[in-house]
Amino acid sequence: MLSAKNGKPLYEQMSALEQVRQLETGETTSRALLEHYIQTVQDRNPAVNAVIATQLDTARRQADAADKARKQGESLGPLQGLPMTIKDSYEVPGMPCTSGNPDFKDYYPTGSAKAVQRLTDAGAIVFGKTNVPLMTADIQTYNRVYGTTSNPVNPARTAGGSSGGAAAALALGMTPLELGSDIGGSIRIPAHFCGVYGHKSTHGIIPLRGHVPGNPGDVREPELAVAGPMARHAEDLSFMLDIIADSSSTADRGWQLRLPRPRHEQLRQFRVLMWIEDEACPIENQMRAVYQKLKIQLEQAGVDVTVGAPLGKGLTEFYAPYAQQLSSKMMTFSPAIQRGLMRAAAPLIKGLGKMAPLPAHADSFYRGAGLSHAQWLNSVEQSMRLQEAFQTVFDQYDVILAPPTFCTAFAHDHSRFLASRKVQVDGINRHYADLFMWIAPATLLGLPSTCAPVGKTDQGMPVGVQIIGAPYMDKTTIRFAECLAAQSATTTAANAA
Repeated sequence: MLSAKNGKPLYEQMSALEQVRQLETGETTSRALLEHYIQTVQDRNPAVNAVIATQLDTARRQADAADKARKQGESLGPLQGLPMTIKDSYEVPGMPCTSGNPDFKDYYPTGSAKAVQRLTDAGAIVFGKTNVPLMTADIQTYNRVYGTTSNPVNPARTAGGSSGGAAAALALGMTPLELGSDIGGSIRIPAHFCGVYGHKSTHGIIPLRGHVPGNPGDVREPELAVAGPMARHAEDLSFMLDIIADSSSTADRGWQLRLPRPRHEQLRQFRVLMWIEDEACPIENQMRAVYQKLKIQLEQAGVDVTVGAPLGKGLTEFYAPYAQQLSSKMMTFSPAIQRGLMRAAAPLIKGLGKMAPLPAHADSFYRGAGLSHAQWLNSVEQSMRLQEAFQTVFDQYDVILAPPTFCTAFAHDHSRFLASRKVQVDGINRHYADLFMWIAPATLLGLPSTCAPVGKTDQGMPVGVQIIGAPYMDKTTIRFAECLAAQSATTTAANAA
């Protein structure tokens, strides 16, 4: 059985990979591990409201079956008997899939989302679902079905969104792994706010079929959006990615995914471009202090660090086309008249922006709502040309380090209109839409981006960093996160000594 250390169950200090190894060696059982997580949810979830649905009887039967199979020498996959939760935007048989929408509160899918199926085929046991904002369309997690998810460090603040329930559950040890999704920073920002790891994958390598939104039953894969692993420990990201990005199912015959190995194994071997300043979206002072400390630590470890913007380009060159395409994608399910009115209002919004403090590129967002197919294709062509030019950055650097957003977790704000919300940072009121600016480049260009915790503010709020890589170099960004974690552990041990 899992033993205790310093009054805490040892599993809280173990990665999912280590827990799987203990299951394999018989040091613990799936049923015992499941009961640990059930008890942890009962003890800690009331403070944050991260886990919003469970199927405990089913999970217990599956855990007992996994233990029985192991005793008989049967293998059910690399995750055999590992309990976990799943974001409530993914279909899981026998569990609600509301995506925070009251219209879907009685929707119980009979089949699994494709990525969820890969996890359960590998032996994972899904015992709970985690909270999301309405249709996963906010940087905060709250809805009329399940209520608000709070930050695990400070419940007065948000856990982020849309994978806010997933990040909070991970941070409080209620699950070892989670499956996130990201189109507007929905993996990266909650990971940053809650102090956990999250990986936005290269676009297209993990299936999103069975994710809501789109609509239940949709077949096509969405633009811009991706799925990705979330975890308490860096090493678990690659472990989980190998399972959900695998192309071995019969539905994927005709192509095979082979992600390249990490460019380097040792921290000192990486060439780093540190992009933390941009006049279009200045970051919180205490975040800047954490990043400056990180730069010093990297240089002391022998890392070649360059400070500046990639290709000399600013955030605005990425954010304008991103805002336009994001709006086009988000408004897909809106009435045609609403889309037309928004597009017609775009010139007015642009004019008002010269006289009033409106969010950056608000006109691009409004214009995107009514794009024709030809206009959409032109927008995508422009972003692909930008992606092609951007490849040269990764000839010179292995990874780009950037903020996930401009601030740490902020106070809950559920006012109706997002455009009217403000976030106060360093005594200045900032537009809510600015929260999306730093995540725009990786999303627009389809690049992998790993969010890793790198420090805390004076108030104890977590600070994460985006580790952005070239297309399909997911293993490189994750490996850099692993190296950062190892370096941090070494430093902590040395200081303790």
